[in-house]
Amino acid sequence: MSATCGPLTRHALRDMLSIGPAHALPAAVHRGVPERRDDHWIERIVLVAPDDHAIPCLLLTPLSEPPWPAAVVAVHQHNNEFALGKSEPAGVEGDPELSYGLGVVRRGIPVVAPDLSGFEERRPESGDPYRAEQLVAWNLVADGRSLQGRHVEDVSLVAGWLGRQLEIGGPIGAVGHSLGGQVVFFAMAADSRLRAGVASCGIGSIASFETADVLHNPAWYVPGLRAAGDAEAVAGCFDGQRVRVVQGRRDPIFPLDGVRSVAASFPDGVCDLVEFDGGHAFPEPIQSQSIEWLVQTLLLETTEIAQ
Repeated sequence: MSATCGPLTRHALRDMLSIGPAHALPAAVHRGVPERRDDHWIERIVLVAPDDHAIPCLLLTPLSEPPWPAAVVAVHQHNNEFALGKSEPAGVEGDPELSYGLGVVRRGIPVVAPDLSGFEERRPESGDPYRAEQLVAWNLVADGRSLQGRHVEDVSLVAGWLGRQLEIGGPIGAVGHSLGGQVVFFAMAADSRLRAGVASCGIGSIASFETADVLHNPAWYVPGLRAAGDAEAVAGCFDGQRVRVVQGRRDPIFPLDGVRSVAASFPDGVCDLVEFDGGHAFPEPIQSQSIEWLVQTLLLETTEIAQ
């Protein structure tokens, strides 16, 4: 699908994304009052990045007492629904079929769902949110950065807070659909703390998008990505992690040849590609099976750490 220029290292990927230290932590954390739901607690938290931008999140925790054996970052979709971010995977608003964060916490694992830049609490107070996303993306490019890098940094800060502050006794995972799957892919490649992930309908290559005349969200277009070997080279940055790639064979915005090319580029034993006869979706029972796979993979690593 694309010509490579030698293996892309994790360090080189972070440079390409123009992001900071691999294990950065929030400069501050503001926590709300937890509210009891039927089978879990939910709490609004705000993580403050080192450059002072705020990342509103929803924290979902089991009714069981900490310490918990693992934790998961649940990343929302795009779908041009800028009023929805963290609330959809948390099961508060939006499509109930995309409440995968809720599916995780119901298996006894805490979840943090952040708002990505431009969505829900981070969308502009007035004006066109689509135009606002474009402005943010291209102004970041003008500064030598990228919107993908902003998303990855935010997920990394969530992972850092989970690992240091929430009494997590084991590894951190991630799950996301569409934009969420895309961000899970880049974040895992850039941050070794994310040990397992599920990426639904979010992985492909720039080459396959161009051939199929598909225009994606602006975060996909990382300066230097094609020259570095496209998304296949990003897949090569995974090291000792596990990822399940879920993909509909008739997804109109992720050509299957590109998905398969990227999936084949992970190191041996890293990627499980699960294809289904459908489009751009994260359907049951595949979603439930994938969440169970994620939880069990994290728990297995927890056991191995303990031994």
